[in-house]
Amino acid sequence: MQKVWKIVRWPLILLGAYVAGILLYGTVTDWTPAERQVLRPSGEQTAPVPLISDSIVTLITWNVGFGGMGAEDYFYSNRGDFFWTELGKARASRDNVERYVAGQQLTLTSTQSDFFLLQEVDSASRRSYYTDQVTLNREALPDFSAYYAPNFRSKRVPIPVFQPWDHYGAVESGLLSLSRYQPLTAERISLPGTFPWPTRLFQLDRCVLRQVFTVRGDRELAVYNVHLSAYDDDGSLRRHQMNYIRSLVLDDQAAGRYVIAGGDWNQLPPGFNWFSLNPTVEETILPPGVGFDFMPSGWNWAYDPAVASVRKSDDVYDSHRSERSVIDYYLTSPDVRLLRIKALDQDFRFSDHHPVYLEAELLP
Repeated sequence: MQKVWKIVRWPLILLGAYVAGILLYGTVTDWTPAERQVLRPSGEQTAPVPLISDSIVTLITWNVGFGGMGAEDYFYSNRGDFFWTELGKARASRDNVERYVAGQQLTLTSTQSDFFLLQEVDSASRRSYYTDQVTLNREALPDFSAYYAPNFRSKRVPIPVFQPWDHYGAVESGLLSLSRYQPLTAERISLPGTFPWPTRLFQLDRCVLRQVFTVRGDRELAVYNVHLSAYDDDGSLRRHQMNYIRSLVLDDQAAGRYVIAGGDWNQLPPGFNWFSLNPTVEETILPPGVGFDFMPSGWNWAYDPAVASVRKSDDVYDSHRSERSVIDYYLTSPDVRLLRIKALDQDFRFSDHHPVYLEAELLP
């Protein structure tokens, strides 16, 4: 045994030092955002419209998958490849990222909408070759106001753990809200709850991006861009976050504002039948969902049950085999009438999510 120990002790000591170094570096550089932060416009802007004068408003919510999750790619961590993954598969190719990001811009410029609520927008991440998607998307709509709220800021995400030459690397990413109107206020609001240490060192710091707009008739509209926690096995983080969002939107309603909250909720909306999009699946553990009684009477959940808003991302997209679901949708206050809701089927060419369009009327 002593001979064996002499042989293996130095590899074990080096391995322990390597892992300890990762954890120490992650702890020292861990980003702790403020609970509430007033946001400034992202870059120079022309003069967006100061007042919502029409009673009809249109929105697009879209998780753009950081420019690296189109149909030809997958996220290796969703396969359980935490320690090691197939060489060259830690991120999409540069050509694919450029094509997916161009698809973001094409969608923005070819879709008529008053608001675009985007999630997982990289501004300086190794996984997307440091492409500044915030700037590119803002420049695609130069007449729109643009506000960015970071929710993932890490100097180095050290996975796969035993591929240090091909780590996920630095990440700077967040929520981007674009609007043809100029908001009165825009703020980043941190959501409660964190993963235990050390997982939290390399996870997103979830938030909502809240904006308030002036509406004709001396009213205001509060618009929320949301992206709730994933990989939350027991659902406790999402419950804390959902309860906090409920308190925020109810406060806005009590203040007399219209409320529209859209984004990636990472859970099924009330009443959605998951098997309707996956009829060949015979047995599964259903994803979590929002309860029918979560919001008071009169509040509405708007989603398209006929078109998937997300695909399973543990493999490249296969239209016949990939599981699909609906986790991208809207919550609206009782004084907002739903006119049209539609997921825009792009066959997941540019992201593992589809854009979801909402047309709504602000009632007097």
